Amino acid sequence: MADVTVIGTGVIGSGVARACAAAGLDVAVWNRTERRARDLADRHPRVQVLATAAEAIESAPVSLLCLLNYEITHQVLDESGADLRGRLVVQHASGVPESVGPLQDRVTGAGGRYMEGAILNYPDAIGTDTCFTVYGGSAEDFAELGPVTKAMSGNQVHLHREPRYAKAYHVVSSAFYYAFVSGFVECAAIAERIGVPLGEFADSVPLYDPGFENTVRVGLDLIERGDYAFEQAPLTTHIDALENLARAADRAGIEQSYLKAMRDRVRVALDQGHRREHIAILTEQFRARREGAPKPAEGA
Repeated sequence: MADVTVIGTGVIGSGVARACAAAGLDVAVWNRTERRARDLADRHPRVQVLATAAEAIESAPVSLLCLLNYEITHQVLDESGADLRGRLVVQHASGVPESVGPLQDRVTGAGGRYMEGAILNYPDAIGTDTCFTVYGGSAEDFAELGPVTKAMSGNQVHLHREPRYAKAYHVVSSAFYYAFVSGFVECAAIAERIGVPLGEFADSVPLYDPGFENTVRVGLDLIERGDYAFEQAPLTTHIDALENLARAADRAGIEQSYLKAMRDRVRVALDQGHRREHIAILTEQFRARREGAPKPAEGA
């Protein structure tokens, strides 16, 4: 019997499983691509790979769902036929508040208990003092999740007994984050164009938040090297969030939203074959447009 199950061992799921194992919890994991789960288990003796999602879910009282989105979560639950009776199921996927109700109803209708968790930082912060996660669900269930939230470390906040509040908080905080990212990639292009060295650009920005500072420092280093490979949060992890946020902007009556512009830039980069790169690669779109523009006349 495991203490906790992690379904999905991508960058988020692997980070959660590692943190739980490091805190002394026995962790059952399942992933569609078994090799990724095996690689994780090979490095962490307290992590055990189970053959099916049903076996993994039924092996522990708490299941942490760390799949890409709600659609995939429903597919995995459909295919697994797992017995959810009495189990605490915590969803961490990207989505919007409207996505919460159907999954919550599915879990509670099958006799389980349901919470939403939103991890608001890069995966490498999981298990450190800089980890920040918000939760929605009953106070009793949040208390039961104590060994996991302790393992996650940092700031673990119970927002409300309604699970959708965690996803609503995530949508708002994500929109703020992408406002920053949009400004960052445009400022990097402007700095480069007017001759401000990228290191000095970083020093000139009031970096009030460590997470923002990390995005700037990492992003500028990648821009300078022209090598954008970045497994912590590659472009494929951004597009789902931006699609949801662009729809949220539409519903709010916002025209010409920066969220739609960011989504479209990420779509272009994905169409160009960039999938495992840092979002700073969007600056290459500005470079390409600038290099393709007519040169100013002599003396202009």
